[in-house]
Amino acid sequence: MSPAKKTYTFTLFVRGADVLSDESMDALFEAGCDDATFGARDGAQYGEFDREATSFSNALASAIHNMASALPSLEIVRVEPDDLVSMATIAERSGRSRESIRLLAAEQRGPGGFPPPVAYVDQKTRLWHWPDVAHWLTEHDKATLDVDPEAADLVAALNAAYDLREHTRRLPTAALALIDEALSTCRIARP
Repeated sequence: MSPAKKTYTFTLFVRGADVLSDESMDALFEAGCDDATFGARDGAQYGEFDREATSFSNALASAIHNMASALPSLEIVRVEPDDLVSMATIAERSGRSRESIRLLAAEQRGPGGFPPPVAYVDQKTRLWHWPDVAHWLTEHDKATLDVDPEAADLVAALNAAYDLREHTRRLPTAALALIDEALSTCRIARP
């Protein structure tokens, strides 16, 4: 018996070909992107998918493949839902109230050990890595909605790879040696 399919919602931000042209829309539809809405927001083009698959990674991989086969000059630059989240977004994704998340983060409730913020936008606004929070919520059974830590890790890793590709393009050759050195110390853990 094959695994049950589920609908996964995500957005791919892209650049290159104009996804809104009639020719591109036809090509994307023919390539299997009939489950996506294409648009542009603040100059950034995107495809918003509701893709049926047996896993989030299968849904994402097939959407990326479909877009690349339809428009080879298209380049994926980001995947959403994003991996950096505010307290309000954590509350929304987990089905908890913002106050409940604040209390968990402040360790005034729950088992403690809530992941620390990774960035401070200003005095009041903190950001967390969603994969860290998703794993913690799952481990401590604190989400009332379905939280998929594996999907959160995948989105974060893909966005890191896309960011690396983007930023290394602008670095001088001498600086790339530092990147190579850092990557050589990264061992991808395999189960």
